[in-house]
Amino acid sequence: MKEDLQRLMSLQEVDGRLEELADRKKRIPELVAAAQRPLHAAQALHEVTKKDLDTSTKQRKAVEDELAVQEQAISKLQDRAIKGAIKTNKEFQAHKFEIDLAKKKKGEIEEQLLMLMDQVDVKKKELAQADAAMKEAERKFAVEKTSLEGSVGAIEQELVEQTQRRKDMAAAVEKSLLRTYEKLRVSRKGQALAGVTKEGSCMACRLQIQPQVVSDVKRGMSVLTCIYCQRILYWAGEPYHGTAASELEKETAEKSD
Repeated sequence: MKEDLQRLMSLQEVDGRLEELADRKKRIPELVAAAQRPLHAAQALHEVTKKDLDTSTKQRKAVEDELAVQEQAISKLQDRAIKGAIKTNKEFQAHKFEIDLAKKKKGEIEEQLLMLMDQVDVKKKELAQADAAMKEAERKFAVEKTSLEGSVGAIEQELVEQTQRRKDMAAAVEKSLLRTYEKLRVSRKGQALAGVTKEGSCMACRLQIQPQVVSDVKRGMSVLTCIYCQRILYWAGEPYHGTAASELEKETAEKSD
């Protein structure tokens, strides 16, 4: 019976590995998507920065055009004086005021243009940094994606190997015991067996098991289950060095006394 328990323990270990491999394979697309998120973030930042630069560049161009128009207006005002279109002192004073006003507006436009030129320079640097960050994110994602997708082949290969191993192991287990194991594996979320600690508790449900059951589990002469969670029990405490014969002799001696 100890051999049957050992086979079931090995079978549960293989089943656990199969579930782990299946879960890893299933999660590959999720992991690829997660690895791609930093790239998406870098691309979004790059796009926003590019739009900001385009906006600032357009604003600068509009102000440059406005400045050119203002300079042309000042030039025309100055031509009036040169061509002798101004006759009286009153006209001269009004003309001078108009030119001063036009020059003041030109100065304001020039200040605005300088600010926009600085803004464009800053945005160009930010775009260069965003571009570098995006390329680095692309490189990292390509490496991670290749690694993740490349692991699928290894996972599938091990799945084939472990599936065959499980088939061979299951064939060696007594049929009725195997049926019990399979039912428990389904109803107990993959854990059909549970160890018994040296303190006498079930390692699955954490509840205390009767001393006699603990003793019987130690001997391993029969398949026993936890009365609380119904899992098949095996001894997981300190190594048990007794034999069935010595236990029988001990029990006989106790009865004789």
